Amino acid sequence: MRAVLVLTLLAAAAAPWGVSAMTLPEAIALARRANPDLAQVQAQSDAASARLAQARAGRLPSLTVSAESASGTTDLGGFFGFGQSDVSPRAASLQLRQPLYSGGGVSAAIEQAGEGKAAAVARVGGAAAMLSAEVAAAYVAVLSAQDMLALSQAQVRQMDVITDQAQLRFKGGEIARTDLDQARARQAESRAGLARAEGRLAGSRAHFVSVVGAQPDGLEAVVAPAETPATLDEAVATASQSSPLLLAAQAGERAAQAGVRYARAERLPSLALTATASTVRDQFFPGYSADGVTVGVQGRWTLFSGGAVSGRIDEAGAALGGAQARLDAARVQVREAVIGAWGDVVTARAVMLAAADQAGAAASALNSVRNEVRVGQKPVLALLDAEREALAAQSALVAARGEATVSSYRLNALLHGQ
Repeated sequence: MRAVLVLTLLAAAAAPWGVSAMTLPEAIALARRANPDLAQVQAQSDAASARLAQARAGRLPSLTVSAESASGTTDLGGFFGFGQSDVSPRAASLQLRQPLYSGGGVSAAIEQAGEGKAAAVARVGGAAAMLSAEVAAAYVAVLSAQDMLALSQAQVRQMDVITDQAQLRFKGGEIARTDLDQARARQAESRAGLARAEGRLAGSRAHFVSVVGAQPDGLEAVVAPAETPATLDEAVATASQSSPLLLAAQAGERAAQAGVRYARAERLPSLALTATASTVRDQFFPGYSADGVTVGVQGRWTLFSGGAVSGRIDEAGAALGGAQARLDAARVQVREAVIGAWGDVVTARAVMLAAADQAGAAASALNSVRNEVRVGQKPVLALLDAEREALAAQSALVAARGEATVSSYRLNALLHGQ
């Protein structure tokens, strides 16, 4: 197709020399390294990992050292034969404590933190996938704007030629004044279209920089849309297993269930094994010293808390109810979004095929009309109309190809994190 060949040559000529090409995957990688929203979600995931490490520490032994030292004067008034004396009381102790039983509180805390981390990881995957779709849209927008600019430039040149020829034919008495005026009107229209195309390209480049963090110079063409499931049922099934939104909601529900168990554990006793080594000097009277080692079990059981424990259990139960409601809403939301995105993909691909046929037919018709006008079988207006239709068809094809790519990335962002 001649129009497609011209477009390809113009796009190649417009690429700056010495600029290395950037692919869509490379643009996505750049955006993921610099995007502040993704960095914020990643920081939340790191915080969740830290909370999990804290929760796991509840099962591990702790070693505590304490010491004190002072100096002063004591007067025992002759008791034990001691009067007034200068003393330097010192004491130090080292305690090893190993939790033995916590009523399930530690296990519940670990599970709650673990599910919190799983939810955070799912949100990171979802944010990364959405960012990929946003980058794809920005990337395709620049390519489409470049193609539209090339088409507009080509049409301006063609309209200039047609207008010049119309003016010569008018001077020769071959056409009416109306034909010349119409040619000049379409010439002005093509220049206005070129100005709009230049504005769209500038805007799309600016948006690309804000999303990716780099200039969109030397972008490689997108060969084909991203792969998607073959059927709607397959897409829905995939989303039910790996949708980031659904995974985060499921993890949130499990975390809330663990939160209820953690609150209930406060009603149960806790036990810990302790081992303490201590040394004391000048503590009670001058010259006093004592060293000791003890091993034992510490227990704690809250028998009455004024309703505080019951309140925390009720609060955890309400949080679980909220998490379950969010999970139900997420299931409905994901299914609806996947069905809509799947429809967009199917529609975009059908429109792309139709647009390709339309562009081919319009290009063929333009060639025929050009020949017919040359031999005088049709007026100049017919050529102007054919030029407009060819440009509109090529523009529709460019837009359809871009939408097919973007819609596939949007669907995949709903199905699984990337």
